[in-house]
Amino acid sequence: MGNRKLGRLSPWRVTPGLWSLFGLLFLCVLTYSNCYEPREGCLDIEATNFDAAADKNCCCTYPALNLVLLPRYDTLVWKPDTAYEYSPGKWFRLKQAIFYLSDFRILQGGTPIAVSDTVQLKTWGPGGDTTQTTFTDDFLLIRRTVVEYPIGTFRPSGAFDAVHFQVGLPDAAQQVIPALAPTGHPLRPQSEGLWLGRDTGFVALKLVLTRDTFSSTAPDTLLFHQPDFTTVQLQQTGVFTHESGYDFKINLTTDFREMFRNVDLSSGDISAWKTRIVANLPQVFRVTQ
Repeated sequence: MGNRKLGRLSPWRVTPGLWSLFGLLFLCVLTYSNCYEPREGCLDIEATNFDAAADKNCCCTYPALNLVLLPRYDTLVWKPDTAYEYSPGKWFRLKQAIFYLSDFRILQGGTPIAVSDTVQLKTWGPGGDTTQTTFTDDFLLIRRTVVEYPIGTFRPSGAFDAVHFQVGLPDAAQQVIPALAPTGHPLRPQSEGLWLGRDTGFVALKLVLTRDTFSSTAPDTLLFHQPDFTTVQLQQTGVFTHESGYDFKINLTTDFREMFRNVDLSSGDISAWKTRIVANLPQVFRVTQ
């Protein structure tokens, strides 16, 4: 009887097959622990590259406020060097239009919010010395050849009631030394010759046009700069919505028909043209989403 009990199979007895299985499981765990590396990714839900599957927070990219340019001439898409009627029976060609925009602020409940980007630029000091000045980096140089312009990082979300910006540059920016600005920055020297020297500063708006459509007519170049041009502050009310984690896009319709409304190009008085164009600027720009 006792011998039969000793010979019975114990439920805790480990057979060679079970040892093999345990060994295989141990090898798998050991291999996984040695080979697994935590996955890096952005774990901030406000970022545009949020990655819920990441194990280690890294390299977040936050939403940008982007400006989409919609150049128009009345109901038509504006194309450089195309004949347009600016007054009944009077036609001209706008060959080039380039201008600075800056001081972007998005209003939420009446409170203005700027982009968070800053840039340090070398400027002329009062005594002619060089100093370093920190600016909000929302300077845009608008050309027909570019459609979308990044203004800067903008994280606040929700509904906004207005968009504010100005044509031209802030007074402090007129003291920037272009040759010392970062490569690729809008305030670097430009091929269009938009910096006229320390005493004058930057051109806010440059237009090149022919006052009629005859091939023999030489083009006129209109430069709008200090002291005959002060920055034009513009504010567009409306409903603008920014969803957290996504870029915030606003559209800027620029209607050159409005720019030349009541301008008599046949008179040849360029000073009168410029005065009328400056007065028209608030009607030229329309911000939508």
